[in-house]
Amino acid sequence: MAGDLTPGQLEAISVIERVGSVFSLLGSLFVIFTFTFSKAFHKPINRLVFYASFGNMMTNVGTLMSRRYVAEIDSFGCQFQGFLIQMFLPADAFWTLAMAFNVYLTFYHKFDAARLRKMEIWYLILCYGIPFVPALTYIFVRSETAGRMYGNATLWCWVSSGWDIFRIATFYGPVWVVILLTMFIYIRTGGEIYKKRKQLRNFGASSSAHDPEPLTMDDPYSIKTTEVTVTTEPAGESGIDLAPLGRFTTTNKQMTAYSVTVSSNAKNNNPSQHDIMSPTQSTVPPTPSGIRSRTKTQKRRANFEANNAAWSYSKCAILFFTALLVTWIPSSANRVYSIVNTNRVDVTLEIMSAIVLPLQGFWNMLIYVATSWEAVRITYAEIVGKVTGRRSESSRFNSDHNDKRNIAFRLPSRSSRSKDLDSESMTELANSSRESQSNHDVRGQTT
Repeated sequence: MAGDLTPGQLEAISVIERVGSVFSLLGSLFVIFTFTFSKAFHKPINRLVFYASFGNMMTNVGTLMSRRYVAEIDSFGCQFQGFLIQMFLPADAFWTLAMAFNVYLTFYHKFDAARLRKMEIWYLILCYGIPFVPALTYIFVRSETAGRMYGNATLWCWVSSGWDIFRIATFYGPVWVVILLTMFIYIRTGGEIYKKRKQLRNFGASSSAHDPEPLTMDDPYSIKTTEVTVTTEPAGESGIDLAPLGRFTTTNKQMTAYSVTVSSNAKNNNPSQHDIMSPTQSTVPPTPSGIRSRTKTQKRRANFEANNAAWSYSKCAILFFTALLVTWIPSSANRVYSIVNTNRVDVTLEIMSAIVLPLQGFWNMLIYVATSWEAVRITYAEIVGKVTGRRSESSRFNSDHNDKRNIAFRLPSRSSRSKDLDSESMTELANSSRESQSNHDVRGQTT
């Protein structure tokens, strides 16, 4: 088949593959290093991109080899390249399905961050384990008529034209099954996603808009507020004796009201100023209507943040699906053309395939940066601060875990290991551009 292409065209294909591979490899390394060394990037959808980046990097090892070994079918280089392409190139599609499946579990099966994280081991096994079986097997397959399975596939060493049926059965076929499943999930959840997005727009457009409806999944995003009302009786004429608390005493005869505020800090297990119950003297106790108004406002805000997080996560996952289509439509069209027109090559489709297939890691990096832009900005400010010796404002916020991208909508997970999973909260699926409170208040009123 490569005989239909001129030496100049084959050389152009090699150059295109290698240039795209370099960009993609750099993109994968960027994802791996930033996720590893900066907590600002730690959110569930970025975790999946992190795992997928290792596969993208191994794919680029193969695509960087380009056509170097196509004339040496029995060499280690050709067989190794074929193994890398067969195993890691379709794995990126499987990771996109994993992202879509997370959206489905979030909307319909009440999965929070802790439960989604437990799914990652299964994603790793399926995304890399399924393609591993045929990829390894093909190294040892050969026949007298078709020769070795891994051979000259025009772009690189891969399943040769004599084994065309296996290209469809174990490569393009599974990839398109994954694409269709992913599309079905987004169509299934599309109505719900659109509904939440519409509510968010109405909420942002008018302060008098109806409250956003909470997610129908036991609200793993929602702030859970407990109101504690403490009722006391007058302790004699001298009032309440606070001397044992080391605070202050009441010397007047006037009966006063006290409110006790208990704040929980999910970020830190160590006692802090927010973890102390502080009696605060007040002469005007809050009215029940004021308490109800504050509770309603908190609930409304929590629902808004939850829906905004769900929408942002879904939007990010759909972007990865779009990149998947950009990658696989041209190469699939090229494969269909080669099957329909036996032993013929379409130069345009071959060049398009050479452009898009090595760029998987690059597309993923672009989306990763676009959806984590605030984290990128903060990380850049930290690096500049270390180089110049000055600590930037963004760096200080990041070290305190108060930057918008790192703790936006941070809420506790169902797991008891709240410290470990704090940066993985479900509302961080989105890392929305809005800044919200990171602590949840339990307020008690004494009347």
